Amino acid sequence: MKRYISLSLFLFSAIIAWWTITDDYNDGENLQQPKNKEFVEIFMNEFEMTAMDDSGKPSYIMNGSHLQRFNDSDKTEIQQPIFHLLQTQNQWVISADTATINDNEETIQLNNNVVMQQKNIEPSITIRTQNLLIHTKTQIAQTKAVVDITQGNSHLNSTGMIFNNITSALELSTKVNGYYLPYE
Repeated sequence: MKRYISLSLFLFSAIIAWWTITDDYNDGENLQQPKNKEFVEIFMNEFEMTAMDDSGKPSYIMNGSHLQRFNDSDKTEIQQPIFHLLQTQNQWVISADTATINDNEETIQLNNNVVMQQKNIEPSITIRTQNLLIHTKTQIAQTKAVVDITQGNSHLNSTGMIFNNITSALELSTKVNGYYLPYE
């Protein structure tokens, strides 16, 4: 009788152990992280990246203090970006507090304390605003926010603008005021 009870307890323990092992094994099959959990896929500190145009020439250079991209996003977030547009005649340096690069739409959204300053010209043109969307393929910069434009002693304000870096066309949207003084 003791033998049957011992054998029964042994079989019962073996079945319980086998069941718990196979149950844990099935739950632990996913060694990769779940796809719905967000995590930083890539990050860099103090970086510089160069984007080429279709002909293989540098189109723009982006520097920043921190870059990060999440696994479930097409957007890359940048802290303290400095963006250099490298057209032959129209070179600009644009800085901001933050930026978001959208790979699908080929845009860069610059936010907070945006300063856009033209190079290769004296006196230089400086445009200040709180946000600016740049289409990297067409090199069109636009905003619906208030813009403050200075060149030498000239000063213009507007609510919204569209600037085409390839053609140098600047369109001021609404509430335009200020003064333009020719320089010598």
